[in-house]
Amino acid sequence: MSETPAILIVDDQEKLLKLVILLMNRLGFPDVEGVTDAVTALERMRERRYALVISDLDMEPMDGLSFLREIRADDALMNTPFLLTEASFDFEDINLAHQAGADAFILKPFDMSVLKTKLKQVINRKPRRREAPLAAESALSIDFPMLGKF
Repeated sequence: MSETPAILIVDDQEKLLKLVILLMNRLGFPDVEGVTDAVTALERMRERRYALVISDLDMEPMDGLSFLREIRADDALMNTPFLLTEASFDFEDINLAHQAGADAFILKPFDMSVLKTKLKQVINRKPRRREAPLAAESALSIDFPMLGKF
């Protein structure tokens, strides 16, 4: 087992799952696991610590938002960085994901440079605390390369 904590990729499309695993390996992350559904991912997260989760939004039987909410509700998992992916986001998706605790969003298909930018954003964020009040200003005021400025 490597010293670098593992990364968990969750996507119901096997080809995209394999692509993201390959991209993460190329970025220097040796321990990357992939699963095709959020239920299995949640089970894995309760068995092993992950440095990051990259999850698709649109999956069955549990979608990415429900998966994210489960993670944020669990004291042991709540600080796991979470990057949400999808082929298209509308404002409602972004708002709901932000409220649920997503650290970043990325549109598919994405390339290495966009992935690097998002990883830096997610990895450098501060840990969550239950007693911390909600921020008065939305973190969505950041300029997202693929989404524009909100």
